[in-house]
Amino acid sequence: MTRAVDLFAGWGGFTEGAERAGVDVVWAANHWPLAVDAHAANHPRTQHVCQDLRQADWRSLPSYDLLLAAPACQGHSQAAQPARKSGAVVRAQHDSLRGTAWCVVECAEQTLPGTLIVENVPDFRRWQLYRFWKASLVALGYSISEHMLTASEHGTPQRRERLFVVGTRNRTHRLELPCEAELAFGPSIEWDAPARWKRIDDSTPSVKARIAKARGLGHGRRFLTQHVTGHPGVGLDEPIRTITTKDQWAVVDGERYRPLTVRENARAMGFADDYGWPEGATRKDCIRGLGNAVCPPLAQKLVTAALAA
Repeated sequence: MTRAVDLFAGWGGFTEGAERAGVDVVWAANHWPLAVDAHAANHPRTQHVCQDLRQADWRSLPSYDLLLAAPACQGHSQAAQPARKSGAVVRAQHDSLRGTAWCVVECAEQTLPGTLIVENVPDFRRWQLYRFWKASLVALGYSISEHMLTASEHGTPQRRERLFVVGTRNRTHRLELPCEAELAFGPSIEWDAPARWKRIDDSTPSVKARIAKARGLGHGRRFLTQHVTGHPGVGLDEPIRTITTKDQWAVVDGERYRPLTVRENARAMGFADDYGWPEGATRKDCIRGLGNAVCPPLAQKLVTAALAA
């Protein structure tokens, strides 16, 4: 059986997808203790480490074949640009986060796995050092390919675009990853779930304006809305748009609306309903963990294709 390690494992989406593909994830690490607890609760056979991976001793890893990694995206994402301009402290923080991508190179250099898969936001390729980062992997003997993939075309009811960099040692490869029909998000909604419904008439003017705009665009009585000024809404026969680390999505039902439940957010990411989180984790914690995760169905397809290539 193929053995894998998962760097920046977070809430466990990459591991979950790899295990669905028949891979044994033997080691996983993250700097956030709660994420490590969440990962361990769902993957108890995996060895877990809570650590800043920029200080890792890669020689201590167990033997493995496949390297999975999702380095911090905050330093690359265009969505973080306003924050980066807000002050020297935030800029320094994001500069440091961008540097986590070098952990992949350092780990690969010392352990030389046969295959590696790295996930990040599309803006990762705009990083000033991206071509040097990629060239470092080539220098280690990896044949590199880039894949811009949308989760909704690969078994997830969320239109989430991410970059995946795949490397295989000492051979060229061609990944076969055919697209599927997009999944609608509507079936993921629990209409009878205990939740804090609010009357639209009692909401703020900005909420009323967003909902009115969505209705004017023909979404009907039931649809999704996001806490973004002027958001046009999303029909339930479409995939939800990107789930972020912020608690932004709500569902409208006639004259009432409520935030999506944590479980609905997890379904939007492609996690199964038996996937859980640590006792004591707040809603904010769960949304943050899910928003940072890799979608398991897409990870499963990609790992399967990479190992078959």
